[in-house]
Amino acid sequence: MLLFRQMGIRSVTMDMIAEQTGISKRTLYENFSNKDELVEACVMQEIESRKEQAKRILEGSSHIIETYILFMWDHINRLRGTSPLFIKDIQKLYPQSICKQTNEFNNRMRENMKQFIIMGIKDGVFRKEINPDIASILIFEQIKVLHVEGGFETSPLSMFSPAEVFEHISINFIRGISTSKGLELVDFYYSKHKMV
Repeated sequence: MLLFRQMGIRSVTMDMIAEQTGISKRTLYENFSNKDELVEACVMQEIESRKEQAKRILEGSSHIIETYILFMWDHINRLRGTSPLFIKDIQKLYPQSICKQTNEFNNRMRENMKQFIIMGIKDGVFRKEINPDIASILIFEQIKVLHVEGGFETSPLSMFSPAEVFEHISINFIRGISTSKGLELVDFYYSKHKMV
C-alpha cells in the first residue's frame, strides 16, 4: 500500500510491487489476477488498519480532546506519506468499489464526530450553543477540499501541503467550538503531542 500511496496507482507496476515486496511476480498473480484486485485488497486493509488505529487511540487517550488531537496527528502523518496522485487515481479508477467503502467509513467518522461534540458539550469543554449536526458536517466539508478531484490543486491552498492545511482546519475547528476550559485542554494536548 505504501508504494501506491507514495507514487499513485497508475505509476506502480506489478513488477515494482514484486520487487518491493520480495515476492515473485508469479506468486503475486497467483493471489491477485490483476493490479485492480491488489489495489482493492490494499485499500480494504488500509481501512481495517485505520479502524485498529482508531481503537488504539480511543483506548490510549485520557480525555476526549486528547482523542481528537491524536486522531488529527494520525491523519496528518497519513497525508504526509500520501501522494495527491494516489487520491486522484482512487477517485478516477475505482469510483464504485473503493470510493463506496471509503465513503461509508467517512460517514461513520462524521457520526463519531457528532457524538464527540455532544460529549464535549456535556463535559463543558465545547460551547453549549454549538449544533453538533452542523459542526460535524462543517468540519468534513472543509476537509473535503483536500480530497475532491481537482479541487485542491486549483485552490489558493495548493501552495501548502495537504497535511499543513488539514492541521489548520482541524486545530482551528476545535478551538472555535471550545469553551475557555476546552481551550486550555486543546493547547495542553496540542503541545503534548505536537509532531515536527
